[in-house]
Order: sequence, then C-alpha cells, then structure tokens
Amino acid sequence: MARIQPGLERIAALLKGVDFPWKSIHVAGTNGKGSICNYASSMLVGRGVKVGKFTSPHLVDRWDCITINGKPINEPQFSIVERHYSKVNEKHNIGASPFEILTATAFTIFNDAKVNVGVVEVGMGGRLDSTNVLNNQAVSVISRIARDHEGFLGNTLSEIASHKAGILKPGVPYIVSPANEFNVQAVIQDYAKEIGAGDRLSLTSFGLQEKLYTLSRWQRFTSSMLPFQIENLKLAVVATMQVLDSLHGAHTTDQINKPKDLAKQAKMREIAKTLLSNASIQNPGRQEMLHLPPVFRNSSERRNQVLIDGAHNPNAAVALDTFIRQNLRLGATPRTERPDSGWPVTWVLAMTEGKDAREYLATLLKAGDKVVTTTFGPVAGMPWVKPMDPKELLEIAKSVAPQITGVHVPITGALRAVCTAKYLSNRIAPWSPIVVTGSLYLVGDLHRELRPRADKHWWTDEDPAVAADRELFLRIQAEERERVKSVLSPIPEDTGKLQDELDALNREIEHLRVEKESLSAPERLEHEDQQFAELYATPEQVAAHLARAEAAKRALARHEESVAAAAQRAAIKAEEKHARQERIVERKEHKREKRIQEREQKLRVTGSGRTGRRTP
Repeated sequence: MARIQPGLERIAALLKGVDFPWKSIHVAGTNGKGSICNYASSMLVGRGVKVGKFTSPHLVDRWDCITINGKPINEPQFSIVERHYSKVNEKHNIGASPFEILTATAFTIFNDAKVNVGVVEVGMGGRLDSTNVLNNQAVSVISRIARDHEGFLGNTLSEIASHKAGILKPGVPYIVSPANEFNVQAVIQDYAKEIGAGDRLSLTSFGLQEKLYTLSRWQRFTSSMLPFQIENLKLAVVATMQVLDSLHGAHTTDQINKPKDLAKQAKMREIAKTLLSNASIQNPGRQEMLHLPPVFRNSSERRNQVLIDGAHNPNAAVALDTFIRQNLRLGATPRTERPDSGWPVTWVLAMTEGKDAREYLATLLKAGDKVVTTTFGPVAGMPWVKPMDPKELLEIAKSVAPQITGVHVPITGALRAVCTAKYLSNRIAPWSPIVVTGSLYLVGDLHRELRPRADKHWWTDEDPAVAADRELFLRIQAEERERVKSVLSPIPEDTGKLQDELDALNREIEHLRVEKESLSAPERLEHEDQQFAELYATPEQVAAHLARAEAAKRALARHEESVAAAAQRAAIKAEEKHARQERIVERKEHKREKRIQEREQKLRVTGSGRTGRRTP
C-alpha cells in the first residue's frame, strides 16, 4: 500500500526534462490555503490571464482539483496524462506516491493548456512536498500556521513553520499572514535571510492601503466577511499584484506600452472592479450552503439546505464556530422565537484517524446541540486515510459537551447521516440548522451522493433505476427514523404516526409541484395562439389548439387545488401534532405538581406527628 513519503527525489524523476514556462503562486500554510488560491485564481482570470489552479485534496472527482480558468478539467484529459506518469513511474521503478503522480499530472496539464500562471496549493508541509519541485515562483505565500499532520511535520509550531518556510526560494518575494504567532514569523524570517529570499511583501504593499482598501467597492465587498476571510483575501490580492508585476503587463492588453506607474494604477482599478464579481464565487466544500434533494423538502426553505465545511483541525474549528454563530445560531427563523443563547446546531461529523478530535469538538459543540457521528468512504488515491470509529467519536463529543444529544451511525454514507440528523433535529428542535463537517472527505461523499439525486424530477421519474434509488432512499430514511427513536426517550405512538403522515404529505406536495412545473404553461399557449393561427388557416386546427390550451388551464387549476389541499392537510396534521405534544406536556406538568403536593402533604403530616410526640 502506498504511504506518504515526503521528499522531492521521486517527483523530480517523474518530471525529468519537463520545464514550467508559466509563473506560479505557491501557497503553503495550515488554514486558508484553498481560499487564497481561489481568490487569486479568480482575480487573475478577471484580468484576462490564463490560469491553472491545483489544490488538494479533490472534492468529488479526482480530477476536480485541477482547473483551467476556474473550470475543472475533464476526465479523459486527466486520465491520459495520469496514465502517462503511471507508466513512467512503473518503467523506471521510481516508487512515486499517488499524490506525486497527481502533481506531475497537474503541472503537465498546465503546460498543455499554455497557462500564464499556475496557482498551486501545497499538499502537506512545504519543504518536502511534491509541489516544491517548482522553480518558477513569482511569489510564495504562507497563510496561518497551526498544529496539523504532527506525525510528519513536528509537534511544535516552530517545527511546522520550518517545513512551511521551505517553499521560499532565493530572490523570490514572499508574503506571510500577520496572524501567525511571533515565533512562527521569526522562523520564516530567519530562513528567508538564510537562503536569500526576495522582499517580504505586506498587506499594504503596492500602495494597497490607500488605493484599494479605502475604496467603497472594497468595503462593500468585505462588509459581510469575517476577519480571517478578509485576511485571506488580502494575501491573495498582494500575490495577484506581484504576479501581474512579474508578467510585465504582457497578458493584459489594456496596459501594453503604458508607463509603469500608470500601468500599476490601471491594474489597481481593474482589480478593484473584479473583486465584486468574485463575491459570488463559492469555494466548494468551505462554508457552503448545499441544497438537499426533493425527497427532503418540506414547507421550510431553511430545512432544504445544510451547511458543509471541510474544517478538520482546531484552528479551522475556531473560524467555523465564528461563522456559524453569526450566520446560523443567531439567525432569524420564522414562527419561532430564538433562544437567547442562539439556535442549537445539529452536527454531522466524521474525522480522520489521528486528528485532535477533543480540542476540535470542544470549540464547536454547545449545550443543547445534537450530534450524529458517521464515517466517510475510501479516499481515491489515498488508501492510507482512514476514518475514526463513529462510536469513539461520539464518546469524545459527549465527554467534552455532556449536555448534547448524540447518535452514532455505523453504516458509511453521508446522506444517510444527514437523514439521521433531520429526524434527530425534527424531534428535538425543528428549526435547528444542520452542519456537516470534520473532514473534507465526508463533504466530498455528500456531494457525490447528492449528484445523481439533484434533478427536481428525481422524485417522480419513472425510470426503473431512479425508482429503485427512491426505494433505497425511503428505506434508509425509515432505518434512520427508527435509529433516532431507539436512542431518544420514547415518543407516544400516535405522535410518531403523525410525523410519518407529515413526511408523506410533504412528499405528496413536492410531487404535485413537480407535476405542475411539467405542465405546459397556459400563458405561453395563449401567446402562441396568434402564431398558430397565422401558420394554420384551418379553423378546426385553431379550435383544437385552443382546446389544448383550455385543457392545460384546467389541469393546472386541478393541480393547484391538489397542492393547496395537501398543504392544508399538512398544516392540520402539524397543528394536531403540536396540540398533542402540548397535552402531553400539560399532563406531565400536572402529574409533577400533584407529586409535589402529595410530598408536601406527607411532610406536613410527618412533621405534625413528631411535634405531637414531643409535647408533654
């Protein structure tokens, strides 16, 4: 089985004789690397530069970690180049790891695409990472450094920083996140002096403080960002400016033959313009709101989506916790008054063996939260990556946050675990947001499982394969509903039946809505009447066309009535369920008060008897 073997000998052997005619932005660090690469790539594309981007790990497919101008390459293109390097590896007995072959594949695809700039994220560490075979850096970037991969990089931040600093090159400018601790900054600075690295750039280099950060456009763009996101964006802006400088304006046609100072001002204005267009660019798998398939839908739009985030270490957990508090825990929810402490969160968690789950979970979990622990499937190209046992992970969660409610799901399946979370939150806090996190591999699994079920007609498609998938999904839902029932306090049977009826009604409503969308719109048919009359002079044909339009109107009206009726039945059932639960609570409260009264009466009688015995 292939294992991680840091070193540059094998990647150098794979790429022997291969040149890199493009400039690179090389990004190392523990957290924020992917966001920096995403921002830099987007801004460069907006400037008319042809950009390749290589980040890891992949999210859904093995080739989606390689993009050209923001679009993932296709599988055939990837497979041809990957097979070439697999054969080179075997022929010369190089012993390269899957990641080293992947790196060689990415760089060769950049060459084939004739990119101007390659934005490259370090896989692990820096000095011995296979991406460090690059010799074409325009700028090196080091983001926040925290403890991660200690088995390979060391147990202290200084040791880890020395690995990250290894991407610096003689004469190449570099930028380091100012959020790093002083000792981390010192390690990097000392290494830069030792090798004769280029200038250390700052977040205010290129006059950014005056020319960009004060612009109202920038302020609007960053107004909804958290501090760590703004920090990553600034690092990306500085890196973008540096690589544009290194290209001497040759790839930005509006600046050719302009004086250097005017060119810089033009670049600054253009970058400012492209920032707003990047505001909607989502870094997949990072603070991403993911819509659930039709089978999950009900009357609440909020319940149609989950937040997914690949945060997997304590430092990333701090950033995720801040984001969730501002956007989910303290968010507004219809019909229900928010608790003072914020909404409880229902977590779907899986983590890789060896990660610091205790510190990670202690940062995220709060009293009243619900937790579903699960596993992720085999990771393509990384057979050594194993998930933590979900039962063990739940025990750790309960040890750091005893007031949570938890369920472990021993069967692999991200979508199954989301089903569990749905039923767990429905029975305890129906408005609780669901967050899937702990591992980018879990997030990738969820994306893969949702992909074939994303079509809005999935619930009504009569194709046998789709029908079989629906049956499987319904079976999974039933199994997870029972799993939740078995771990929670017993719920009255009639209340459980009402919940099942509500689920069935919600599916019926979704079915009717899909059918409604598939009907021909009467408005369009009426608009076509005149065109039809012009094309066909026969009165019978015109009459037939009008009859079809009227039939479509009637069919649409019937479906609207069906949807309204189903929605009304669902509302009645929901009210019945709510009333029944209130009666249960009232009965329990009545019994409790009665027990208290009986206990007080007994104490009075006992006290009276004792007093009587002491009276002379």
